[in-house]
Amino acid sequence: MARALVVGVTLGVVCLLLPTDVRAQATTASGIAGVVRDSSGGVLPGVTVDAASPALIEKVRTAVSDGEGRFNITDLRPGTYVVTFTLPGFSTFVRDGIVLSAGFTATVNADMRVGTVEETITVTGEAPLVDTQSARRQTVISHELLNVLPSSVKNLNNLVTLTLGFKGNEGFDITGGYTGQVGSAGPPATAGPGANVNAYHGKGGQKVNLDGMSIMHAQGNQGYNQNQELIQETVLSTSGITAETNADGITINLVPKEGGNIFSGNVHGLYSGEKLQGSNLSDALRARGLRTVTTVLEVFDVGATLGGPIVRDRLWFFGSYRQWGNDRGAAGKFYNLTQGTAFYTPDPNRPAYTHEWMESKAVRLTWMVTPRNKINLFGDHQRDCHGSAPSSGGN
Repeated sequence: MARALVVGVTLGVVCLLLPTDVRAQATTASGIAGVVRDSSGGVLPGVTVDAASPALIEKVRTAVSDGEGRFNITDLRPGTYVVTFTLPGFSTFVRDGIVLSAGFTATVNADMRVGTVEETITVTGEAPLVDTQSARRQTVISHELLNVLPSSVKNLNNLVTLTLGFKGNEGFDITGGYTGQVGSAGPPATAGPGANVNAYHGKGGQKVNLDGMSIMHAQGNQGYNQNQELIQETVLSTSGITAETNADGITINLVPKEGGNIFSGNVHGLYSGEKLQGSNLSDALRARGLRTVTTVLEVFDVGATLGGPIVRDRLWFFGSYRQWGNDRGAAGKFYNLTQGTAFYTPDPNRPAYTHEWMESKAVRLTWMVTPRNKINLFGDHQRDCHGSAPSSGGN
């Protein structure tokens, strides 16, 4: 069966209405926070703190330290940042190479000393490794990591094998197809037979978001097949009830890529056929009437991306095309030799298989309306086909 799915989502329009800190909580955005002190250890209010990165369409995000010397820069995109501290009468202090992943708040403190305006002190190689600002426990998978892992497909299911304490549903297979989506009908104790059950340290009921917006339908599975070529980072976080979510449990957030001021793109592909796997069909099984075993006939995943500026520092685009799928042979199942009749007669020369095929054509636009407000527009035209093997055995 084939169907066409058009997903047109307007993301970030509420950015014109919501304050920055609220948007940061909604999308598990990154941040930089810390305390500024002088050489004697006293706190310094009124210090201008600039966080600059190519990941920001506005280039620089600014904050000012308060009466206790504290500052907090929120709603930052994942990327590498340079943080600059300036105050009249003090030497400029620079922290370089601050790498932020999605949902990570880096603690960056500064010790400023009295000096001339022209003097600058730069500190490198001290990027924070631990988020001390949040109670969340996170696993972050970057698109670079997915590209180098020896996995059969690039999608959410990689979280199952890369996260300690995360148990996938029993039907999970190496093809990572539609039936193996991350998503749950509830904890194992309450889910019905055949439900797609995942759990993290015993907790079920995952929430899957794209840039903070839910992509799951009412039955618990995903209503949208994410194009992983569009995703910069995949973040799994678990916590109690905090400001970041409206309930405790597991939240998976897909952080999309955005274009930049430099045109860039990539092409990737992977393929595996049935010749690269063994068979456990033994003489003992043949003697019991089994003619075929479950096999992966083929797995494929190809895609291409391109992003860049439409108007520098004002309007960016990022587009992607991806096609992926698999064919899986079903043990002991054959196509019907008497097709078109009311009877099923197995055809031993035609072993049955399940076919899954998905296609995505997606575009994302990022428009900086003002230095404090952005609008993201996202559209994804999808097609997919899921053909199941016959449910009757033929032995």
